[in-house]
Amino acid sequence: MKSAFLSVLCTALLAITSSYAAEITDSMSGAEIEKLLTDAGFGGRIITDRDTGAPVAMGTSGDLNFIVRAMDCGGEPIACRRLLFFANFDLNRPVNPGDFRVVNNFNEAHFDGRAYLIEGKNQIGVDYYIDLTGGVTSEHVSSRLSRWRGVMDSFLKQVSNNRTGA
Repeated sequence: MKSAFLSVLCTALLAITSSYAAEITDSMSGAEIEKLLTDAGFGGRIITDRDTGAPVAMGTSGDLNFIVRAMDCGGEPIACRRLLFFANFDLNRPVNPGDFRVVNNFNEAHFDGRAYLIEGKNQIGVDYYIDLTGGVTSEHVSSRLSRWRGVMDSFLKQVSNNRTGA
């Protein structure tokens, strides 16, 4: 009985120790963001924000283009603790009350991602946030990144359903 307990205890301690041994990051450089996007199949081209010096990435998912703005940055080289993904889509018409319903319905139904309208540009969009503050594993970042594709797909389905009345 004692040996079984010790065996379980050792296994639990090994599991805990292994999880702490995983690489933890609390910020990412532009090169790391570019690699993350490329490894996930999103491509990725990094430019630098002219005003802040922060990395800005342009990625793709199928036919969709999106932007990743790195935020809460510091150090040298610059590394950032927050990543804001967003994709805007032209409505090719003025914003109307139905567009507000699409945004509200999406935001009520989805925990990940946030829909919005840009009235002055007649655009509708969706964003998604990954926070590295406090440290996360690379597996966590990859998992959150893979969710971005689902957020975009869900958003576009909501927009499409509104246009077709589905």
